[in-house]
Amino acid sequence: MMNDRICEELGKHFNLVQELNDVPVTSLCGESIVDPEAMRSFLSAYQQLIEGQDLAVAAAYFTSWFGDVAAALQYTLSVHDAAPNFSLANLSIHLMKETGYTRIAFQLEKMNVILAPKDSEERTVWLEAELRRFYSQTARPLMECLSQASGLHVSMLWGQLPTALQNYRENIHNTYQDEEALLRQFAADEQVVQNGLEADVFGLVKNPLRVRVRMIDHPLEPSKRLAIKNVCCLQYLRQGRSYCYTCPRLGKKERANWKP
Repeated sequence: MMNDRICEELGKHFNLVQELNDVPVTSLCGESIVDPEAMRSFLSAYQQLIEGQDLAVAAAYFTSWFGDVAAALQYTLSVHDAAPNFSLANLSIHLMKETGYTRIAFQLEKMNVILAPKDSEERTVWLEAELRRFYSQTARPLMECLSQASGLHVSMLWGQLPTALQNYRENIHNTYQDEEALLRQFAADEQVVQNGLEADVFGLVKNPLRVRVRMIDHPLEPSKRLAIKNVCCLQYLRQGRSYCYTCPRLGKKERANWKP
């Protein structure tokens, strides 16, 4: 069944599961996901585990993990012509302590999907509606709650998503490099995300996903290129950490002297 296949792929590639394999440190589900006090408690636990200076660091990292959900939607829309139920009511968020790192896992209560119409014009209308639903009814309330709970400006939170989607874009091209039709579909659907969604969907003055990706040379592999992050992820505010090599706050001189 398609639902089973999608469920397997979401768990394998996008950190989205129906069942947890371990006990979480703490969790958010349902209305608590957009409750500032509950979110503040969740971020406080996350901050301690990643040794961040404040809740803003935890909020930025949280949003980077949420990029998995945004990428999962993009994937299922383009690859399977299907939209999973990523509503807040169907979502639980778990803080998971792993060996050597901490991750945020997302759990779906039910794995049900809406299939795209066969007609291409009807599919475009459906695609825009599903993207608007996700970004206005799931992502926006979550971002605004994270901002209120952490004090980090909401634009800095939205700014984490283009980096996550760029990572997904690179993975898609590597995985499906011989499937030209699928890559064309992915590119067309991505244009809807960047150019078909109005700013009010996000509660901002402009669409935060409409960005230009800047590339730099890989420091260790000259034949490769790296995408500069859209905004700073605040890694330097963690104990013993520094700016990422791909941080947009670094110039050529700082990168030349960069050390991990």
